[in-house]
Amino acid sequence: MSDAPAPAGDAAPRPLVAVAIMVVAMSLIPVGDAFNKAAANASDHAPVTLAWWRFAVGTVLVLPVALGLARDRRPRRAFLAAAALRGALIGGGIVCITTALTQVPLADAFGAFFIGPFVAMALARIVLGEPVAPRDWAAAALGFAGVLLVVRPGAEMQPGVLWAVGAGCFYGTYITATRATAHIGRPLSQLAGQLVAGLILLLPLALADPVPLWPQVPGLLVGSGAASGTGNLLAIVALSLGATGLLAPLIYTQLLVAAVLSVLVFGDPISGVAAFGMTLIVLAGLSRVVSRA
Repeated sequence: MSDAPAPAGDAAPRPLVAVAIMVVAMSLIPVGDAFNKAAANASDHAPVTLAWWRFAVGTVLVLPVALGLARDRRPRRAFLAAAALRGALIGGGIVCITTALTQVPLADAFGAFFIGPFVAMALARIVLGEPVAPRDWAAAALGFAGVLLVVRPGAEMQPGVLWAVGAGCFYGTYITATRATAHIGRPLSQLAGQLVAGLILLLPLALADPVPLWPQVPGLLVGSGAASGTGNLLAIVALSLGATGLLAPLIYTQLLVAAVLSVLVFGDPISGVAAFGMTLIVLAGLSRVVSRA
């Protein structure tokens, strides 16, 4: 399944359009993870099984539409390779963040997750050769300083936080891979391809779960897959329009949404220090938007 190549991202005008799409996309990702955390609390499924169901729901929702709109249903090698790479990266990230969410509050998990923008920017510079201005690094550093205030790493750091750091590394690499392959197909086809790839790659691990694969909490898993799938589709669209240096700091939007959900849905309190850290994260994202406007 493939489409005609999408326009190159560097030629796209109006970077604020990419920014707006990215903000909405990043807001939906923690909504999907909140559904996943609720599912983990309400079921006996292993994190990898919950991650597999997230791909399964997303595939059911996206694949029929992508096939219906595809101009050519015969996948090209480049498309398959890109889908496999992105599926493996996003699959690893979802397994890691789901594992983290079974051990630490939502806001803490997302705080550690935000090593991702540094990974994305470094890989964009090293692998893609994209220019990353000093102000881009400064914005990412400011945001990461806020992350440290939220997470407050120390000798008693919980294993769940380390799982979240792993998720951030996977996601930062995924962002760069998505940017590199944005020209290969239309966003909907790319999303469908990575969902199918993740579904296949995680299936053996899900089948090894001693708990039967049949979902114990179908409503929560459908919500997780729908929110995550929509968020990732919009992220692919944004990354086809704007440079990684501009969009990577906006990943921090996820933490703000995660903090709100952590308090309102799960009743986890947020300290004053963590709130200050989140303020720094917001300033980091806004500084990049204002300087590029």
